[in-house]
Amino acid sequence: MLGFPQVSRRSADGFGPRKVDWSLLVIDFHLGHKLIRGPTQRNKYGLKTSPMKLDGVFREKRDMSILSLEVFAPSNAGQTPNAQENELVALFYTFQILESEAPMCRVACVDSTQMKRRSFPSLTLDIFPSELDLINSIVDVVVDLDPDILVGWDVQNSSWGYLAARAHSFGIEFEETIARAPPRYSSGNNFQWESRHTTTLKIAGRHVFNLWRIMRSEQTLNIYTFENVAFHVLGQRVPKYSPLTMSNWYRSTSPVHVAILLRYHTKRTMLNIEILNQTEVVTKTAEFARVFGVDFYSVISRGSQFKVESFMFRMAKPESYVLISPSKSDVGKQNAAECLPLIMEPQSSFYTSPLVVLDFQSLYPSLMIAQNMCYSTCLGRVIDFQGRNKFGVVDLDRPPKRLEKLHDHINVAPNGIMFVKPTVRKGLLSRMLTELLDTRVMVKQAMKGYRHDKALTRVLNARQLGLKYIANVTYGYTSASFSGRMPAVEMADSIVQSGRETLEKAIAFIHSTKKWGAEVVYGDTDSMFIYLQGKSREQAFKIGYEIADAVTALNPAPVKLKFEKVYHPCVLIAKKRYVGFKYENIDDREPIFEAKGIETVRRDGIPAQQKMTENCLKILFRTQNLTEVKQYCYETWTKLLENRAPVQDFIFAKEVKMGTYSDKGPPPPGVAVAAKRTIVDPGDEPQYGERVPYVIARGEPGTKLVDRAVDPLEYLQDPHSSLDGFYYISRVLIPPLERIFNLVGADVRQWYNEMPKARHIDLKSPSKAGDAQVIELDQYNISEHFDRSECLICGNFTLQGDRCYSM
Repeated sequence: MLGFPQVSRRSADGFGPRKVDWSLLVIDFHLGHKLIRGPTQRNKYGLKTSPMKLDGVFREKRDMSILSLEVFAPSNAGQTPNAQENELVALFYTFQILESEAPMCRVACVDSTQMKRRSFPSLTLDIFPSELDLINSIVDVVVDLDPDILVGWDVQNSSWGYLAARAHSFGIEFEETIARAPPRYSSGNNFQWESRHTTTLKIAGRHVFNLWRIMRSEQTLNIYTFENVAFHVLGQRVPKYSPLTMSNWYRSTSPVHVAILLRYHTKRTMLNIEILNQTEVVTKTAEFARVFGVDFYSVISRGSQFKVESFMFRMAKPESYVLISPSKSDVGKQNAAECLPLIMEPQSSFYTSPLVVLDFQSLYPSLMIAQNMCYSTCLGRVIDFQGRNKFGVVDLDRPPKRLEKLHDHINVAPNGIMFVKPTVRKGLLSRMLTELLDTRVMVKQAMKGYRHDKALTRVLNARQLGLKYIANVTYGYTSASFSGRMPAVEMADSIVQSGRETLEKAIAFIHSTKKWGAEVVYGDTDSMFIYLQGKSREQAFKIGYEIADAVTALNPAPVKLKFEKVYHPCVLIAKKRYVGFKYENIDDREPIFEAKGIETVRRDGIPAQQKMTENCLKILFRTQNLTEVKQYCYETWTKLLENRAPVQDFIFAKEVKMGTYSDKGPPPPGVAVAAKRTIVDPGDEPQYGERVPYVIARGEPGTKLVDRAVDPLEYLQDPHSSLDGFYYISRVLIPPLERIFNLVGADVRQWYNEMPKARHIDLKSPSKAGDAQVIELDQYNISEHFDRSECLICGNFTLQGDRCYSM
């Protein structure tokens, strides 16, 4: 692998090839140094990275310009516009170079009775006689402004994609017309991957950002609609209008309606750029590209292996190493992985005393550095496996008596894999990781000195994140045994087993030191949860730092155990599931609520589940009074049973991947809702991986869950619909509370059964499908199908169901 040098030398006249003397490449392990020192290949700088020649070259700093575009085409019968049928009538675009400068916003539209320049004094309108002229105008805009990035919220179905489809109907090769260079046609094999992860619209010389796809990787949200992203990222409320509403506004004779339509789309183009600026996508992508050594767009569109290899190539070339290219079959013939990280089964309980959390800082990269683990330093197994000394996809040919000469120059991993020490050969991966970690420390130190400069701080923060990313995914590169480019399962096992042994030794050392009175109640790969029963929070901080320093001293550099935080109080539920009040400094007075792996941070539930679980835990942590928790549950459940709960708190949002589900059973509720939506409007089919929202409405007894799943907008349009309170309480709200409060001896389900309510639903005998089967009193009232006869505010009788007599 990387241990095979490639030498490219020329003959004495400097032109023809010369025979390579491979004996010069053999390492004299007995002497412990290389016979070839200094320059390698034609690199006079030796093993150091070759510096760039900048004589007479000056690169001026240049900000990347962004052009955001949205389109409007009135649709038929209120359906989503179809590029094959519905003509464009207006284009909206915003252009920005510097964030500090105000962006340029314009509207280009087709001449019509609705579009009159005098009607919209606050908007800059360019009116054209036909759709073809409108399309040509935006081509001129792109060529004149020459933006680096083209952005739209949904590039494939609207925005630039819709514009390109309309241009094709006129015989215009839109992508080629606005390109900076001749197009590069990618392989058709990548089309499906690009459509599911980035965008299929490619413009040579420009980057096309499909913004909603980028936000899926940048933000952790339940729903990735434009309105929801704008609210969470920018804190702005943006209304959602249906295609029918906007089409009616366009055809309206009132200038006010058309003005609302134009301002809405103009604002969308501006918010696209504001979202990019707020999330620092361009800054982070540019800095990641510099750190990784890849092109700008590959940071978004390529995986971690591509980035690790880019970094490795720059380190490997000066040392005359080449990376092998194994086939898929060779990768599949590797030995199976043998080692697993240590993930202890936690002692599930409610901890009222402090719980100290200690974490090994960059454990796997640190172990690779400490033990000099690398492709180029591995000597294989101490004892051959099934008669073969295999390393990754190759067989190592170890000369006889080699191990005898290297007896004092070998590190043996806990799984029996040997690596030479740095005195023999410095591993390429260990060198790479050392530079990454040291550089990250320097960058973070530099950030502290430039806090007043926000622009520079953002750049430095992006750089340290890029360095952290590469260091963390290097282990994954060696262990990617299924889709890996150059995996080595033996080295991956060595790293994992070394980490496991390091954690086990630390736990044993803590338990053997009686003065601390500490007990490790949970350990996960590189972290430990240490319970200090009867200790105060101040004592916990002191003991935590002592333990961190003592364990660090037991391990070789740069392995370091770092004090992270104190939980007080805390609940350990299961592996990778815990929650508590976090204190990071001894002077902290107000704790931070932190949860891992439970419903408060998971996205497969509903907002009400998150809010209720978090509020119940906060009450428990602050008061340790179950009566107050019980009273809060009563109030929440009563609102839901009386249909007074806000609908937005009970919306599920699950990823839908149409075309990947079996026909043998009913589809998930989200898929059924998406299918209904597609039948009504074929253009509204969700994209691959899109999160589809739905609520569970009340239905007749025995109705399947999938049949009661309803789109939230459809639910709100039906005045007689109501949420299925029984399903939400028994199947969604109670289970997470049960998992937590069972640890303190409380029966949450019994709380509900004993709760005073006008309608009682027995939770003791729910059906397997989760539907309400046993109902003691009538679940449905006939009055729910008619208008109410009393005022909701004052209680007096109403006239025609909508107006109070007293008003």
